[in-house]
Formats: sequence, C-alpha cells, structure tokens
Amino acid sequence: MAGDQKFEFDSLQDPESIKTFLQSLMDGFDSGRIVLSSGVEEIVLYPNKLLRFSIKAKRKDDSKNQLSIKISWKEPKLEVRGENKEIKISS
Repeated sequence: MAGDQKFEFDSLQDPESIKTFLQSLMDGFDSGRIVLSSGVEEIVLYPNKLLRFSIKAKRKDDSKNQLSIKISWKEPKLEVRGENKEIKISS
C-alpha cells in the first residue's frame, strides 16, 4: 500500500437506510471486497478469512443510546524476492 488511507462518514439516517448499508457490508464480506465512497473519497478493503469482531452498546440516563460495531483484520504481506520479477516454469 502506498500509505495510510482513512475514510470517515457521519450523518443522520433512518433505520431502513442503515439496514441497506449493513446489507451492503454483508455482501462485501461475501465477495471479499468492500468499497466505501462519498464524494471524492473512496477506500477499498479486502476482508480475509479471520476478522476481529467487537460490539459495544451504551444507554445513558438522558435517553442517548449508542451501538458501536468494530471489525478489523490484517492483510497478508506480499513478499517479492529477488530483483527479477519474471517467472519461467518449464518441464
């Protein structure tokens, strides 16, 4: 990767819109590719087989509620050895 990338989005949405976003995330986990974009910002993530899953819920006295879901993973490092990037296989 050329450098760190960050994507943030914050808005008010109705429950149906949230369901649509969550379904799109589920589809992305199925396909192994999640694309997040808004305006000119875009990030593409490639979730692999083992994901760390964390969920937190909070209810405050002033009736403010919060549900946080965090999913994280490490992408395998690609390793290229030698200066010659070509491969030749023969029999």
